[in-house]
Amino acid sequence: MTEAADRHHLIVLAHGLWGSCTNLARVESVIHHTLGKSNLCTFHTFAPTSFAHFKTYDGIEAIGEYLIEELFKHLEILHDEHGITITEINFIGYSLGGLVVRYVIGELFDAGMFQTIKPGFFTTFATPHLGVTFYENTILNYLGSYFLGRTGYDLFISGGKKAIVYKLSDPQEKYYKGLKLFKTKITIANVKFDRTVGFYSAFISQYDPFKDWNSIEPEYIPGLPTALLTKSGRTIDCLIVDLKKSKRLVDGEKNSSKGPAYKHAMFLVGCIVTVLFPIILGVSTFATLKSLARTALLPKTDVKSSWKYLYESIHKGEEFVHDEAENVKLLDNQDAESDDYNEDENLKEKPKGISHLTRSVVENGLNLLNDDYDDLALTPAVSGASSKANVRENYKIDLDFQLDYESKNKTLDNLLKNVLRGDLSNIPLTEKLSPLPFDCTRRQILNNLNTLDWIKIPVLLQNLNSHQSVVGRRGFERTPDCIPFLFLYSFLIEESLTHYGKQ
Repeated sequence: MTEAADRHHLIVLAHGLWGSCTNLARVESVIHHTLGKSNLCTFHTFAPTSFAHFKTYDGIEAIGEYLIEELFKHLEILHDEHGITITEINFIGYSLGGLVVRYVIGELFDAGMFQTIKPGFFTTFATPHLGVTFYENTILNYLGSYFLGRTGYDLFISGGKKAIVYKLSDPQEKYYKGLKLFKTKITIANVKFDRTVGFYSAFISQYDPFKDWNSIEPEYIPGLPTALLTKSGRTIDCLIVDLKKSKRLVDGEKNSSKGPAYKHAMFLVGCIVTVLFPIILGVSTFATLKSLARTALLPKTDVKSSWKYLYESIHKGEEFVHDEAENVKLLDNQDAESDDYNEDENLKEKPKGISHLTRSVVENGLNLLNDDYDDLALTPAVSGASSKANVRENYKIDLDFQLDYESKNKTLDNLLKNVLRGDLSNIPLTEKLSPLPFDCTRRQILNNLNTLDWIKIPVLLQNLNSHQSVVGRRGFERTPDCIPFLFLYSFLIEESLTHYGKQ
């Protein structure tokens, strides 16, 4: 085993639809704060820039190839210019980025990369693992399939079992086999306020128990971190739903009243749809046509040849041998600060362009459709939460706050012993709740993915657009509710590195 100083781990962060490398800047910063003093390895983060904004219309496969090409260049730069040879690789995918990195993992596995660079942890934030569909609106399904470029076709699984989203889940395909090798697999789903990616798809479930929030009596996992905002004095709890203890109310107990805030939101949505929808559709159509032309002209990346060239460049004098038997052996065993990338500049970079404007309008408009808009004024209590902590640490990113928690070990123990690893069908929350009407393709994707060992985290963020705030995409000052959750996530990653680093 090499010394800790010789172990260099790379964390690749992939953004989603309409996005850019800045989307995961806060996740990256929190990871640096938590892992910066790690004595297990030297870690590096890398947020690709090659598929930003309307290039995300090019489809999962094309985007994945952009990422692979940029990743290989980055690995080469790290070695040639900084003397760093990566020994382990990890992936974080946000929204569409989660599907993209699953594609990338399969291609890297097939090329033999994991025979040299070990796979570590894999995480998705609000990723549509089961694709996207609107069960009550066929018009939106049609528009999504044809007006978001090849990506729309992929996300709505328009090709059935020939679709890439299905192939990503097929146990016989390289994508499933590659993903299976990652030691820790985490999927994070918003239980509320996410109108971009449904809970069921991010959580990989046939149930959507939080669709009617007024029928839920939620319980939250106790003993998780809190953040005290220095300027306002506001305390923010880390709210992860305890799926084993939460219950569904009987009809007579439901609170279905809609307040004035909801009516105002509906009026605002009407204005957005009437005035801006034709503009959004026009811009998206133009971007779709441009994307189709671009992907038709670009040659397909030969990942195996590219990896062979990179390997021989880094390991000079060693001939690259791709042994399929080694991939099988890896699967059998499974069963038994960035140097070229500038984090500070990433944090400062401001989104720009017509694609960013379109993204903001679409996402804000979708999230205003929330039936529980007036619940934003409520701050749910966390059962068993302590008002005092034994550890108090100060952090400053773009907001001053104090993070409180008893200890990392105790915090993670509280989380891991209470998260639900299995299916949602045998818990009180889904009693008398019908499963979603999946077609045979989506049902098979669900069954395939649930044969893997996932840590599934259902998080509640008190923010109108939880799809953005789950990764702090607009900064901690605008969406501070994600702070304690992101630090909890970083503790989980640190524990994964510690556990597997000692083996």
